[in-house]
Amino acid sequence: MKTLLLLTVVLSGVLAVTAKPVEAVEPVEGTQELQEENLASVAENEAGVFVPEAEEPEMLSAGEMAPSVEGRFFVCPAGWERYKSSCYLYVSAGRSWTSAAANCNSLGATMASAHDLFEYSFLQQLTSRGGGSLAWMGGLYFQGWRWVDQSPFNYNFWSAQHAVSRYQCLHLNTRAGWSNNNCANGWPSICRKSTDTC
Repeated sequence: MKTLLLLTVVLSGVLAVTAKPVEAVEPVEGTQELQEENLASVAENEAGVFVPEAEEPEMLSAGEMAPSVEGRFFVCPAGWERYKSSCYLYVSAGRSWTSAAANCNSLGATMASAHDLFEYSFLQQLTSRGGGSLAWMGGLYFQGWRWVDQSPFNYNFWSAQHAVSRYQCLHLNTRAGWSNNNCANGWPSICRKSTDTC
């Protein structure tokens, strides 16, 4: 029985030494004095097993900089909206599909694609908030429908599909699914940047 008790004490001491630190929590009123007493006392548990104090974090040497907030957290550029792991920009200026694609490219982005109903709904809401009802997306017919961002065209939400011989560019409709239309039409567009380019 004594051996079991001794093993329990030793094991609890080892676990206490190897345990990972717990994230700090705001102190409850009246516990500040108790916490200060605990920090000031020798780190020893009830069983009398010595537990070393936690090491202090390394200080930065002269010339070193702590990582910026932008480096630790994903933030979209001003004017862009975040959805999942991408940044989106509604461009209200009317442009042809080709001009809209070139504009997105100049911003380090591609035209937006949609891969599920939630993503398409986000693009519809983004267009509505921008004051539009139609916007070019990155869908193009070239030996089949494809997205210009090279992602798979694996989701379909057509409200109308016209002859691809004349209408090869995809546009969003805020009140329905997407359609294909004449690429020369001057409509707003939606650009998308992925997290590694924001």
